[in-house]
Amino acid sequence: MENRSYFARLLLAALALLTGAAVFIFYQTTYKADADLVREFEAREANTLDVALWLVSQKAPYAGVEQFRAYAAEVSRRLGVRVTYVAGGKVLAESGLSASEAEKMEDHSTRPEIVQALAEGFGKATRYSSTLQTRMLYMARRCDGLAGLPPGVLRIAAPYSSVESLLSEARGRFLAVVAAMALCAAGLALFVVRSTQGKLREFSQVVDELGREADAPDGKIRVCPGSEFKPLVDSINTLAKRARRQGRSLHDTQAQYEAVLAKMTDGVAVLDQNGMILAHNRGLGALLGRPEADLSGRHVLEAGLGLDVHEAAREELAKASPSARRLLADLGGGHFADADLAPYSTAKGQRRLILVLHDVSSMKNAERILREFVIDASHQLRTPLTSIQGYAATLIDSPPEDPEQGRAMLGTILKRSKDMGAVVTQLLDRASPQAEALHDAPKTH
Repeated sequence: MENRSYFARLLLAALALLTGAAVFIFYQTTYKADADLVREFEAREANTLDVALWLVSQKAPYAGVEQFRAYAAEVSRRLGVRVTYVAGGKVLAESGLSASEAEKMEDHSTRPEIVQALAEGFGKATRYSSTLQTRMLYMARRCDGLAGLPPGVLRIAAPYSSVESLLSEARGRFLAVVAAMALCAAGLALFVVRSTQGKLREFSQVVDELGREADAPDGKIRVCPGSEFKPLVDSINTLAKRARRQGRSLHDTQAQYEAVLAKMTDGVAVLDQNGMILAHNRGLGALLGRPEADLSGRHVLEAGLGLDVHEAAREELAKASPSARRLLADLGGGHFADADLAPYSTAKGQRRLILVLHDVSSMKNAERILREFVIDASHQLRTPLTSIQGYAATLIDSPPEDPEQGRAMLGTILKRSKDMGAVVTQLLDRASPQAEALHDAPKTH
């Protein structure tokens, strides 16, 4: 996101648009003024040519070229233009030049204004004069009736410097006007931007108040900074209403989940892709013997969840397509738990694991006690049972001839059976609390 001010960009855009418009108007106006001044200059010089032709016609007849050359110089001084008379391409007279200098001038029969004047009676051309080192306007008229002179063309030449000075002056004045207009427009644009900025600042303050009153049942923007902001105000009020409704729904759902998790005896934790505990319920701490401990931010090994949980979580998170998994986890210290791992991904694509631990330590301990009980009972009963079996087999297979000897064997059998009864009674007395513990132990899912 750009950090530049929106209002600064708006002001710059307005100034750029204004500058472009001013440049366009300046170009169009000066172009038109230039064309108008050139037309006016050409019309004036055409009149000057007609006056010059009338003057030299009134002076005729001439005694010769020298007399005409002298009078042409006089006309040039009076009218302020150069006067030239060309006959047959040769310059007969040139104001400002002597006769010898005029005779040395190059052939003028190919000059555009001369060619046009001979063909149409009037001709004009504009070009740079290497002799005068300036841009000149040439105008010529065909002369057929100047007595004392051969038929030819009378031409005048006037510099464009006067027109260019007028154009420069006009451009300067117009630029000053455009600059003044630009400054006024910039000031007006700045005023509008500042005013709009103030309105938006007022509007943002109202929105902040709405945010602070978000829990209110009817919190909404009641003051609109301007009519142009009304659609935005209506949209924000509608959005705020929906946000409050969704916020309350999320709050209720969160409260329900928190209540369920708080009452669960099973331990529940959320693990990130590195095996770090992001969140957990109180049951997890109770399962580990630390009900008040905050295990968030700790690794599963650091929290005491054991290697079984660590390896299972690492394997599932490393899979391209992880799936739910269950295992019996040894938590150490005689504690065991059924562990359920459920993988999921966040909105940003980050992998997570939901870990649920169900304590089965009592059941595992009861199973161990039962195994020890069976082993102990087998050992206690094996000796008298072996003795009874031996005497009984002897009496059956090889009964003694001496009745007293047989009676002694039967007495031994009776004694061993009583011993077995006593052992069974002792074992039952010992096994009663163990059997009860096994019966009361929670079953695995």
